[in-house]
Amino acid sequence: MRTHASGRPGRLAATIVLVAIAAAPLAFAQNPKPKKKTKPAPSASAAPAPTPTPEPPPPPPPPPPPVEDTTAAADAKPPPPPDKDWDISDTKEDPSKRYYFVGLRYRGDVIPQFLVNAFVDGGQTVYSNALGVELDSRKDGLSTVFALTYQNYYTGDMLFLQKGKPTTDNNYSVVNSALGAIYASVDILWSLPVANHWDFEYGLGVGLGVVFGSLYDNWVYANPTGPYYDATTNQHFSKCQAATTDGSGCNPNNHTNSTPVKVGNYSEASGIAGPKPILFPMVNIPQLGFRYKPVKQFEARFGLGFSLTGFWFGISGDYGLEQKDDGAPVAPHKASGSPTVHGML
Repeated sequence: MRTHASGRPGRLAATIVLVAIAAAPLAFAQNPKPKKKTKPAPSASAAPAPTPTPEPPPPPPPPPPPVEDTTAAADAKPPPPPDKDWDISDTKEDPSKRYYFVGLRYRGDVIPQFLVNAFVDGGQTVYSNALGVELDSRKDGLSTVFALTYQNYYTGDMLFLQKGKPTTDNNYSVVNSALGAIYASVDILWSLPVANHWDFEYGLGVGLGVVFGSLYDNWVYANPTGPYYDATTNQHFSKCQAATTDGSGCNPNNHTNSTPVKVGNYSEASGIAGPKPILFPMVNIPQLGFRYKPVKQFEARFGLGFSLTGFWFGISGDYGLEQKDDGAPVAPHKASGSPTVHGML
């Protein structure tokens, strides 16, 4: 019983092992390993997909703004204003500044016969020339013009009759002037603006001249064929070449002043007073005229007046010494009315 009972468990175990061995292949058959799928070949008619365009990279960010140094900005001074243009056609003058001009002058002096006849009868109108250099010192519309002038008083032979004397030959003389003078003078001229670049001027002038040269005074005698003719008495005269003792004008005794004997082109002596003075005054009152200043560096004058020797007219041209400030730009030429003067020498 025991032997048989002990053999049953062994057979049962062997049976379980066999069943397990037999069932193993079936389990593997129902769960095979998956096979790799093969991709189908692309169709010949299908077009390849387009490659997308890459987007541009974004721009770099702007740099950060510089940090302002407020301390340095507070300490820095503001820049000076730019220099104004220096316009040469702007001829306005600053009344607080003095302006200088140098140049030349010409004057024509007319001694009319009626002025000569205030002292003697006869004669003729005399015209003389004057040429000089001048310096104009100008401030606040007032010009002080200093001048050094040469003037000639040349004449031809002129027949004169002593004032209030009878028309006999001993009261006639032939006078010829070869005189000259150098004057130092000053003109004081006030100006009033009348138009753009134009001023009306009025004033006076005074000076003193040194006289030199010769003044010839010759007695005459009546001669029907003589070259010197008095139309008022219809008489002809000739010069006395030597003194005589007859009754003509060549006899010293027939003259109120018998000495000196004025024959043979007698030349008057120089003196403080008399027909040939050493010094002669210049007095011009009034002087009237116009001043023209088209640009800063030039002025011209046109004037006339009355003097001790008669009437005169004159012109002058002066170069202005005004200059622009250093560094100031020169503006192109334009109309007047721009900024005023910037600098002077």
